[in-house]
Amino acid sequence: MSLASQPSGVSNFEILLESVRNLVPRSARALLLFLGSWRSTLVVATSIPLSICCSVIALHLLGQTINIMTLGGLALAVGILVDDATVEIENIHRNLAMGKSMIDAILDGAQEIATPAFVATLSICIVFVPIFLLGGVAYYLFAPLAMAVIFAMLASYFLSRTVVPTMVNFLLKNEHHQEDSNEFKAPRRNWFLRIHEAFNRGFEKLRNIYAARLDWALNHARLVIGVMVTVVMLSLVLVTQFLGEDPRQDDSGPALPSAAARIALD
Repeated sequence: MSLASQPSGVSNFEILLESVRNLVPRSARALLLFLGSWRSTLVVATSIPLSICCSVIALHLLGQTINIMTLGGLALAVGILVDDATVEIENIHRNLAMGKSMIDAILDGAQEIATPAFVATLSICIVFVPIFLLGGVAYYLFAPLAMAVIFAMLASYFLSRTVVPTMVNFLLKNEHHQEDSNEFKAPRRNWFLRIHEAFNRGFEKLRNIYAARLDWALNHARLVIGVMVTVVMLSLVLVTQFLGEDPRQDDSGPALPSAAARIALD
Protein backbone atom coordinates (compact mmCIF):
# COMPACT_ATOMS: atom_id res chain seq x y z
CA MET A 1 0.00 0.00 0.00
CA SER A 2 1.44 3.38 -1.00
CA LEU A 3 0.53 6.96 -0.32
CA ALA A 4 -2.60 7.94 -2.18
CA SER A 5 -1.36 11.47 -2.70
CA GLN A 6 2.20 10.49 -3.59
CA PRO A 7 3.47 12.50 -6.56
CA SER A 8 4.75 10.61 -9.54
CA GLY A 9 8.49 10.06 -9.47
CA VAL A 10 8.77 10.43 -5.67
CA SER A 11 9.93 7.32 -3.84
CA ASN A 12 8.88 6.19 -0.39
CA PHE A 13 12.43 6.80 0.84
CA GLU A 14 12.25 10.44 -0.23
CA ILE A 15 8.95 10.85 1.61
CA LEU A 16 10.45 9.33 4.76
CA LEU A 17 13.56 11.50 4.45
CA GLU A 18 11.47 14.65 4.08
CA SER A 19 9.41 13.68 7.13
CA VAL A 20 12.54 13.17 9.23
CA ARG A 21 13.94 16.51 8.04
CA ASN A 22 10.77 18.23 9.23
CA LEU A 23 10.45 16.45 12.57
CA VAL A 24 14.00 16.31 13.92
CA PRO A 25 14.85 20.06 13.80
CA ARG A 26 11.62 20.98 15.60
CA SER A 27 12.27 18.43 18.32
CA ALA A 28 15.89 19.55 18.60
CA ARG A 29 14.91 23.19 19.15
CA ALA A 30 12.60 22.24 22.01
CA LEU A 31 15.26 19.98 23.53
CA LEU A 32 17.86 22.73 23.28
CA LEU A 33 15.63 25.02 25.29
CA PHE A 34 15.18 22.41 28.02
CA LEU A 35 18.72 20.97 28.14
CA GLY A 36 20.66 24.18 27.49
CA SER A 37 23.53 22.26 25.89
CA TRP A 38 24.04 21.71 22.18
CA ARG A 39 26.09 18.56 22.89
CA SER A 40 23.30 16.93 24.91
CA THR A 41 20.77 18.05 22.30
CA LEU A 42 22.89 16.49 19.55
CA VAL A 43 22.96 13.16 21.39
CA VAL A 44 19.20 13.11 21.82
CA ALA A 45 18.50 14.37 18.30
CA THR A 46 20.73 11.66 16.82
CA SER A 47 18.71 8.92 18.49
CA ILE A 48 15.50 10.06 16.75
CA PRO A 49 16.44 9.30 13.10
CA LEU A 50 18.34 6.18 14.16
CA SER A 51 15.23 4.84 15.90
CA ILE A 52 13.10 5.68 12.88
CA CYS A 53 15.55 3.93 10.54
CA CYS A 54 15.54 0.81 12.74
CA SER A 55 11.74 0.82 12.70
CA VAL A 56 11.67 1.17 8.91
CA ILE A 57 14.09 -1.75 8.53
CA ALA A 58 11.90 -3.93 10.77
CA LEU A 59 8.80 -2.91 8.82
CA HIS A 60 10.55 -3.79 5.55
CA LEU A 61 11.51 -7.22 6.86
CA LEU A 62 7.84 -7.83 7.70
CA GLY A 63 6.69 -6.81 4.23
CA GLN A 64 5.33 -3.37 5.16
CA THR A 65 5.91 -0.21 3.16
CA ILE A 66 6.02 3.53 3.82
CA ASN A 67 2.39 4.65 3.75
CA ILE A 68 -0.01 6.91 5.57
CA MET A 69 -0.37 4.58 8.55
CA THR A 70 3.32 3.79 9.04
CA LEU A 71 4.24 7.46 8.70
CA GLY A 72 1.50 8.28 11.20
CA GLY A 73 2.95 5.73 13.62
CA LEU A 74 6.45 7.14 13.23
CA ALA A 75 5.17 10.69 13.74
CA LEU A 76 3.32 9.51 16.83
CA ALA A 77 6.47 7.91 18.21
CA VAL A 78 8.76 10.91 17.66
CA GLY A 79 7.51 12.67 20.77
CA ILE A 80 8.23 9.55 22.83
CA LEU A 81 11.58 8.63 21.29
CA VAL A 82 13.38 11.45 23.06
CA ASP A 83 12.39 10.22 26.52
CA ASP A 84 14.93 7.41 26.94
CA ALA A 85 17.92 9.44 25.78
CA THR A 86 16.87 12.59 27.67
CA VAL A 87 16.33 10.76 30.97
CA GLU A 88 19.66 8.97 30.65
CA ILE A 89 21.58 12.17 29.87
CA GLU A 90 19.98 13.99 32.79
CA ASN A 91 20.85 11.10 35.11
CA ILE A 92 24.43 11.12 33.87
CA HIS A 93 24.61 14.85 34.61
CA ARG A 94 23.27 14.15 38.10
CA ASN A 95 26.02 11.59 38.71
CA LEU A 96 28.64 14.01 37.37
CA ALA A 97 27.39 16.64 39.83
CA MET A 98 28.02 14.12 42.61
CA GLY A 99 31.74 14.23 41.78
CA LYS A 100 32.04 10.97 39.86
CA SER A 101 34.30 10.49 36.89
CA MET A 102 32.83 10.48 33.39
CA ILE A 103 33.01 6.69 32.97
CA ASP A 104 31.55 5.99 36.42
CA ALA A 105 28.80 8.56 35.87
CA ILE A 106 27.86 6.97 32.54
CA LEU A 107 27.84 3.42 33.91
CA ASP A 108 25.95 4.31 37.09
CA GLY A 109 23.54 6.63 35.30
CA ALA A 110 22.70 4.03 32.67
CA GLN A 111 22.33 1.24 35.22
CA GLU A 112 20.04 3.23 37.52
CA ILE A 113 17.40 3.88 34.86
CA ALA A 114 17.70 0.64 32.87
CA THR A 115 14.78 -1.13 34.53
CA PRO A 116 12.41 1.87 34.84
CA ALA A 117 13.02 2.84 31.20
CA PHE A 118 12.41 -0.74 30.05
CA VAL A 119 9.15 -0.95 32.01
CA ALA A 120 8.01 2.40 30.60
CA THR A 121 8.82 1.25 27.06
CA LEU A 122 6.89 -1.99 27.50
CA SER A 123 3.94 -0.08 28.97
CA ILE A 124 3.70 2.02 25.82
CA CYS A 125 4.12 -0.97 23.51
CA ILE A 126 1.46 -3.02 25.31
CA VAL A 127 -1.13 -0.35 24.50
CA PHE A 128 -0.85 -1.26 20.80
CA VAL A 129 -0.99 -5.05 21.26
CA PRO A 130 -4.84 -5.30 21.04
CA ILE A 131 -4.63 -3.89 17.51
CA PHE A 132 -3.08 -7.18 16.38
CA LEU A 133 -6.19 -9.00 17.63
CA LEU A 134 -8.41 -7.15 15.18
CA GLY A 135 -9.62 -8.74 11.99
CA GLY A 136 -10.55 -7.73 8.50
CA VAL A 137 -9.89 -4.26 7.15
CA ALA A 138 -9.25 -2.79 10.62
CA TYR A 139 -6.23 -5.05 11.09
CA TYR A 140 -4.65 -4.10 7.76
CA LEU A 141 -5.25 -0.41 8.47
CA PHE A 142 -3.97 -0.11 12.04
CA ALA A 143 -1.45 -2.95 12.34
CA PRO A 144 1.26 -1.06 10.36
CA LEU A 145 0.79 1.95 12.62
CA ALA A 146 1.16 -0.18 15.74
CA MET A 147 4.22 -1.96 14.37
CA ALA A 148 5.88 1.35 13.48
CA VAL A 149 5.42 2.68 17.02
CA ILE A 150 6.50 -0.55 18.74
CA PHE A 151 9.63 -1.02 16.64
CA ALA A 152 10.62 2.63 17.08
CA MET A 153 10.17 2.42 20.85
CA LEU A 154 12.20 -0.77 21.16
CA ALA A 155 14.93 0.70 18.96
CA SER A 156 14.97 3.86 21.09
CA TYR A 157 15.50 1.82 24.25
CA PHE A 158 18.26 -0.23 22.63
CA LEU A 159 20.01 2.92 21.39
CA SER A 160 19.75 4.52 24.84
CA ARG A 161 21.66 1.52 26.23
CA THR A 162 24.39 1.56 23.57
CA VAL A 163 24.77 4.60 21.30
CA VAL A 164 23.75 7.31 23.78
CA PRO A 165 26.34 6.41 26.48
CA THR A 166 29.04 6.20 23.80
CA MET A 167 28.18 9.64 22.38
CA VAL A 168 28.00 11.10 25.88
CA ASN A 169 31.51 9.82 26.60
CA PHE A 170 32.90 11.51 23.50
CA LEU A 171 30.86 14.74 23.41
CA LEU A 172 30.13 15.62 27.04
CA LYS A 173 33.69 14.88 28.18
CA ASN A 174 34.92 18.15 26.65
CA GLU A 175 31.92 19.99 28.05
CA HIS A 176 32.62 18.63 31.52
CA HIS A 177 36.27 19.69 31.29
CA GLN A 178 35.28 23.18 30.17
CA GLU A 179 32.94 23.50 33.14
CA ASP A 180 35.74 22.48 35.49
CA SER A 181 38.22 24.95 33.97
CA ASN A 182 35.69 27.80 34.07
CA GLU A 183 34.49 27.05 37.58
CA PHE A 184 36.18 30.14 39.05
CA LYS A 185 35.78 32.33 35.98
CA ALA A 186 32.91 34.66 35.22
CA PRO A 187 30.52 32.91 32.84
CA ARG A 188 29.95 34.43 29.42
CA ARG A 189 26.50 35.98 29.19
CA ASN A 190 25.42 35.23 25.66
CA TRP A 191 21.85 35.58 24.47
CA PHE A 192 21.07 31.87 24.51
CA LEU A 193 22.33 31.49 28.07
CA ARG A 194 20.05 34.31 29.19
CA ILE A 195 17.05 32.72 27.45
CA HIS A 196 17.84 29.32 28.97
CA GLU A 197 18.23 30.76 32.46
CA ALA A 198 14.98 32.72 32.12
CA PHE A 199 13.21 29.56 31.00
CA ASN A 200 14.66 27.64 33.95
CA ARG A 201 13.52 30.33 36.38
CA GLY A 202 9.98 30.15 35.01
CA PHE A 203 10.04 26.38 35.12
CA GLU A 204 11.29 26.42 38.72
CA LYS A 205 8.45 28.74 39.70
CA LEU A 206 5.95 26.37 38.09
CA ARG A 207 7.53 23.40 39.83
CA ASN A 208 7.43 25.18 43.20
CA ILE A 209 3.74 25.93 42.72
CA TYR A 210 3.11 22.28 41.87
CA ALA A 211 5.14 21.13 44.88
CA ALA A 212 3.12 23.40 47.18
CA ARG A 213 -0.19 22.10 45.79
CA LEU A 214 1.05 18.50 46.05
CA ASP A 215 2.12 19.06 49.66
CA TRP A 216 -1.34 20.46 50.46
CA ALA A 217 -3.01 17.46 48.77
CA LEU A 218 -0.87 15.00 50.76
CA ASN A 219 -1.73 16.77 54.01
CA HIS A 220 -5.47 16.60 53.14
CA ALA A 221 -5.48 13.11 51.67
CA ARG A 222 -8.98 12.20 52.89
CA LEU A 223 -10.51 15.30 51.36
CA VAL A 224 -8.74 14.76 48.03
CA ILE A 225 -9.74 11.09 47.86
CA GLY A 226 -13.31 11.96 48.76
CA VAL A 227 -13.55 14.59 46.03
CA MET A 228 -12.01 12.19 43.52
CA VAL A 229 -14.43 9.38 44.38
CA THR A 230 -17.37 11.79 44.19
CA VAL A 231 -16.34 13.06 40.76
CA VAL A 232 -15.83 9.50 39.47
CA MET A 233 -19.23 8.37 40.74
CA LEU A 234 -20.99 11.40 39.24
CA SER A 235 -19.26 10.74 35.94
CA LEU A 236 -20.41 7.12 35.97
CA VAL A 237 -23.97 8.16 36.74
CA LEU A 238 -23.99 10.64 33.87
CA VAL A 239 -22.33 8.31 31.38
CA THR A 240 -23.99 4.96 32.07
CA GLN A 241 -27.43 6.18 31.08
CA PHE A 242 -26.19 6.77 27.54
CA LEU A 243 -24.17 3.57 27.13
CA GLY A 244 -25.50 1.13 24.55
CA GLU A 245 -28.06 3.54 23.12
CA ASP A 246 -28.30 4.83 19.58
CA PRO A 247 -28.59 8.55 18.99
CA ARG A 248 -32.16 9.70 19.42
CA GLN A 249 -34.13 10.63 16.36
CA ASP A 250 -34.88 14.26 15.74
CA ASP A 251 -38.47 14.94 16.77
CA SER A 252 -38.63 18.26 14.95
CA GLY A 253 -40.46 16.72 12.01
CA PRO A 254 -42.19 13.54 10.87
CA ALA A 255 -40.02 10.54 10.21
CA LEU A 256 -39.47 9.73 6.55
CA PRO A 257 -40.87 6.40 5.40
CA SER A 258 -38.44 3.65 4.63
CA ALA A 259 -37.77 2.36 1.13
CA ALA A 260 -39.89 -0.77 1.73
CA ALA A 261 -42.81 1.37 2.95
CA ARG A 262 -42.58 3.61 -0.13
CA ILE A 263 -42.65 0.58 -2.41
CA ALA A 264 -45.70 -0.78 -0.58
CA LEU A 265 -47.49 2.56 -0.88
CA ASP A 266 -46.77 2.70 -4.60
